[in-house]
Amino acid sequence: MNFRLKALAKLREPDELDAPVALASPRGWMAVITLTAVVLGAVAWGIFGRLPQTVTASGMITRPQGAAGVQSLYAGMVTKVGTSVGGQVSAGQVLAVIRDATGASHDVVSPYAGQVLSVGVTNGQVIGTGSQVATIEPGAAGGPLVALLFVPSQSAAGIVPGEQVRLAVSTAPASAFGLLRGQVMAVSQFPLTGAEVNALLGGAATAAAIGAGPAPRLITVRLLRNGHTPSGYSWTTAAGPPTALPAQVPATGTVIVGSQAPLSLLFSR
Repeated sequence: MNFRLKALAKLREPDELDAPVALASPRGWMAVITLTAVVLGAVAWGIFGRLPQTVTASGMITRPQGAAGVQSLYAGMVTKVGTSVGGQVSAGQVLAVIRDATGASHDVVSPYAGQVLSVGVTNGQVIGTGSQVATIEPGAAGGPLVALLFVPSQSAAGIVPGEQVRLAVSTAPASAFGLLRGQVMAVSQFPLTGAEVNALLGGAATAAAIGAGPAPRLITVRLLRNGHTPSGYSWTTAAGPPTALPAQVPATGTVIVGSQAPLSLLFSR
């Protein structure tokens, strides 16, 4: 009975048509505003943001002249080895002496001045004409270094001198010392043959590992100098590795060839 009386009293009350109605709580409005800001920010980034376009290639840190193998012009037995790995040789220095089948001795001399990277013969070894006696890196010790990168021809079309390069060096882990900074100096006009890659790297095994696949084009990279680092070169970290940068070490380079808006990736598919 009491419930019925209260219901009848409620029906007699005037409707509050002029009272404001809360469509959402303040917390709800904050969620809507935040979501709208995030969406607008994502759209703006998709239109005006830039993503780098890169090309990755394998190569080697070396002297500008690369490395060169010295072969024997004679067949016979090696009676003397005149150099060792890591040693410096001058142009015309005897690398080995070969005694042929007639008993005559012949000198194998270095056509370059530079550092010996490998020696391919030993005393008493019998070799044939064309056997590799040594691999030499021409140039003065302590001279400037470059990176030689071998890029597949179809990927090299957009690479031009002046573009930035970041190099991961095998002797300096990127997680600890960062990436070596460089700049494209030159791009070969035509793809290199296997013999040309071999001549640059100074050994068939190295050439097979780095220049494998279709005929690549050569990208020569100038390494940026920095007198405040132990290596003398610029790295993406403040100091880079605590030692000098060695030559003839493998490296993987990333060439930055341009940039594009993130939204263009969606429409290019």
